[in-house]
Amino acid sequence: MSHRPPRETPWTFHIGYGALCLDFANTVSWRGSGAPVDRLPAYGELIRFAQQSRLLSEDTARRLRWEAARRPEAAARALRKAVDLREALYRTFAGLAARRPPLATDLETLNASLPSALVHLRIAAGHDGFAWAWEGDPQALDQLLWPVARDAAVFLTSADLSRLRACGNARCRWVFHDGTRSGTRRWCSMAVCGNRAKLRRYRDQRRHG
Repeated sequence: MSHRPPRETPWTFHIGYGALCLDFANTVSWRGSGAPVDRLPAYGELIRFAQQSRLLSEDTARRLRWEAARRPEAAARALRKAVDLREALYRTFAGLAARRPPLATDLETLNASLPSALVHLRIAAGHDGFAWAWEGDPQALDQLLWPVARDAAVFLTSADLSRLRACGNARCRWVFHDGTRSGTRRWCSMAVCGNRAKLRRYRDQRRHG
């Protein structure tokens, strides 16, 4: 009897670091280590990020997967564009967290993504008032980047950037917006990097105690 190898559990994206654009910049794990892990290795993972960020309905995600399979070269271009934007955003946010000005080339990458995004932005009327909505070619494979680019522009021009942080874990270095009252948050997540730091301190104290 043959045994199938167990399926690898899909990565669950970490959402909720203060802005969509920050979550997107954090789609590389362990940036500060010697072996960073890219969580967007394929276009399908970009779709999963958008779904977990509640940017896409299941029907839209299914349509984009079908379109990506039909046009793999276009999907690969859209993914390269996404990665280029992500890296420019990460360098910008990490630099600002360290009180360094952004690189002109990284701002150019963001600015270059805005026209193709904002041209699809509309005001939509609903039962409870008005809201932003996106309108455009439903088969556009780069549509997943439209809300990210807009969110990054809004964040950079309206957020309190003095609250921008990089995780205190030198192996992690994810970026986040510190919303605590004291403004002294050190870790991207207390449940992950924070608890690891506490465990290391405890072990050090036991070793030297």
